[in-house]
Amino acid sequence: MWTHDFGGEQFTLGRAFYTHFEEGRSRAYFAETAESDARVDAHAPGLQQAMRDLVARVVGESRAVQRRGWCGPGVHVFPPGGPVASRGGVHHFDTEGLAVHHVEKRRPAISLVAMLQTTETDGGLKVWDVRYDGRDHPKREELRARSATVTYGVGDVVLIDSYTLHQIQPFGGARERISATAHAAQIDMGLWECWF
Repeated sequence: MWTHDFGGEQFTLGRAFYTHFEEGRSRAYFAETAESDARVDAHAPGLQQAMRDLVARVVGESRAVQRRGWCGPGVHVFPPGGPVASRGGVHHFDTEGLAVHHVEKRRPAISLVAMLQTTETDGGLKVWDVRYDGRDHPKREELRARSATVTYGVGDVVLIDSYTLHQIQPFGGARERISATAHAAQIDMGLWECWF
């Protein structure tokens, strides 16, 4: 049922593009999109459509559709006591999966995260006032820029611009950090495509 990523650092229900891209498994991602979506629907019926509906609602657009040939929204699970719990996630931007011309023109793109299970302590999302400038990793001085940490409750939804630097914060306790995620890009006026 679960996709095992980064040596057990995280698990997903459904296939996440960025994990496959970074681990050199993009071929498996694209070969198994139907199976990935079926697995999500079997264990979380309606989740993918609910996430697309949320995207459409928050951007005020008429349609948010599944990106053709890509996996639909899915679920991230970060285990307690694991690397992310201990040190936090990687500082990053959500630009993987965006077309080169989309990034070059800085066309609108967002990430939507719905919290399904919170951790016992911490585990929020730190967001910096730092925009993507073509580099995937921030400079040391950028990590000293103005920032805010978003804390979650079950059912809370966080929307971030995909070009904004962010990081999952360390967390404690015996519960997994579980969230549903949809990445979305505006491909035309009134039309956004979603994927995981």
